[in-house]
Amino acid sequence: MFSDAHCDTISKIYDCNQSLFENDCHVDLKRLKEQNSHIQFFAIWVDPKHRPLSLLRCLELIDTFHLEAKKNGLQLIKCKQDITGGGALLSVEGGDSLAGRLYNVRNLYRLGVRAITLTWNNRNELADGAGEGENSGGLSVFGRKVIAEMNRLGMVVDVSHLNEKGFWDVASICKAPFIASHSNSAKICPHRRNLTDEQIKEIIKQKGFIGINFYPDFLSRNTAKISDILRHIEHIMSLGGEKALGFGADFDGIDTLPEGIKGVEDMHKIIDRLEKLNYTKSQIEDIAYKNLKGVLGQILKN
Repeated sequence: MFSDAHCDTISKIYDCNQSLFENDCHVDLKRLKEQNSHIQFFAIWVDPKHRPLSLLRCLELIDTFHLEAKKNGLQLIKCKQDITGGGALLSVEGGDSLAGRLYNVRNLYRLGVRAITLTWNNRNELADGAGEGENSGGLSVFGRKVIAEMNRLGMVVDVSHLNEKGFWDVASICKAPFIASHSNSAKICPHRRNLTDEQIKEIIKQKGFIGINFYPDFLSRNTAKISDILRHIEHIMSLGGEKALGFGADFDGIDTLPEGIKGVEDMHKIIDRLEKLNYTKSQIEDIAYKNLKGVLGQILKN
């Protein structure tokens, strides 16, 4: 069994006119079932090119998700009680889709969204993304209000793609554990999208979650392999991340994958390698699915 905190499959099937049940993407429901998936986050990512109509694009993709979920009997996770049975958690990647209006946090919540990645790589009304450079700012006044409203509603605050100043702003004001749904270790691979050891320790301290991203550029300076995924896992484990670590593969949001990984059908290869490294059954279960389940239990409402 495994869980995954980030895939961009909804926008991929929408653009390619494919089905969520079976397709030629990295993820489909058929393969998720075959691989004994427990919880899968489905991100609604809106390319910045859609601004200033990001909200309309977001609603199109949410509608696609709901149509596919209804057609395939996919369980949507909306509250704490839903976690046990597993299913799909709907997230939005990038606060652009809020269109600068706090009421859209509530509107997205009503549509089933339970997590928001505050930025993509660019600047939006909430904060600056990791792509804005070293002199970029942290959370805006609006961004702070969004986090407060997300905390009130019981939504997952996701800091992947956020710049470092914004990260520390979130750490100082967020009233619930927060996650980095698809981010790796900057110590192992020094990329602007990865987390410093200090950031990793802060997420661990706040009982949050870190999902290992499979994008080769975030894994290694050279050609990435499954061994590079394991290097990031082992480093975060060495910092005390045993109860914070899991997967956020970024399937269908990336063009290339590590050698040996073609899609969700190969998740077992990573788990098998953990067994060969003499990780205990309990440790493997935590990384594979229990840590993500645990953080959702702390954040979602009854």
